Amino acid sequence: MDALDFGTTVWVDSILPSLGGNGANTAYAIGTLGVPVVLISECGDDESGALCIKTLRKAGVDPWVKEDPSHPTATTIAIVNHRGERCFLHEPGVNRVAMPGPIEFAGTHGGGDWHYHLANPFALPAFRPFAAVSLKRARALGATTSLDTGWDSQGRWMEDLKDCLPLLDWLFVNDREAARLTGKTEAGQIVTALHRRGVGRLILKLGAQGCLFSDGDDREVVPAFVVDVVDTTGAGDTFVGGFLAGMVKQMPPLDAARFACAVAALSTTESGSVRGLRGYSESIEWMAAQDAAL
Repeated sequence: MDALDFGTTVWVDSILPSLGGNGANTAYAIGTLGVPVVLISECGDDESGALCIKTLRKAGVDPWVKEDPSHPTATTIAIVNHRGERCFLHEPGVNRVAMPGPIEFAGTHGGGDWHYHLANPFALPAFRPFAAVSLKRARALGATTSLDTGWDSQGRWMEDLKDCLPLLDWLFVNDREAARLTGKTEAGQIVTALHRRGVGRLILKLGAQGCLFSDGDDREVVPAFVVDVVDTTGAGDTFVGGFLAGMVKQMPPLDAARFACAVAALSTTESGSVRGLRGYSESIEWMAAQDAAL
């Protein structure tokens, strides 16, 4: 639908439940692509939380998810127009109080090479003060690290994120979020400002234009794949999942970014945040088919 008209009844094409949340969508994408992944999170002790956990397990995710009997699972209504653009109505539920301390990583990884990805710390008000501490702990335990910013509904942006940035191997941020973080609007200026804040490598997500990769020395735009877009909900989250899965599978960063663009494109071809995703081999075959059609 394209507009809300209060006091009327509006018929829509479909209303359906879907997995949601930055971390859950990203973990689901990683699991679907055949990479072992643990999700540390919280949900309510309710039907919605149980369904999320079941959905994650089916995708191969190991959910270290605390079920809180005092607060409901966070719920979002995504209103999607005919162009696939979405507007969110969000009820934070348990996320208002979830994870009120630094993360304890004991038992969540098998040692050796592992990676800690922090998905949208802005969505967890009680966790915000402990985001940098958690990143430090992960690095001390031998992990590489990354963070996907998400949208800050409290408007604190750099005030809460600045201590995290020097602790990251990768920063993922979309263009609208990055503009709020840096006060800049031009992509080159945004990237320069974030590097000056201590970010080593980053990917600026540009939606239908793909992404901008930067490691401080080299910058390159990786174009998006052209698809018939149904729903862009979760595309940024699944992009990150695709990139991290590609890195685990030893892709060079630019190849991983292109693979991430493919994963994100596939996610937009069906309603809901993750229904359009495919397994790793199928995703690679889909990319090859798109290249052959050019």
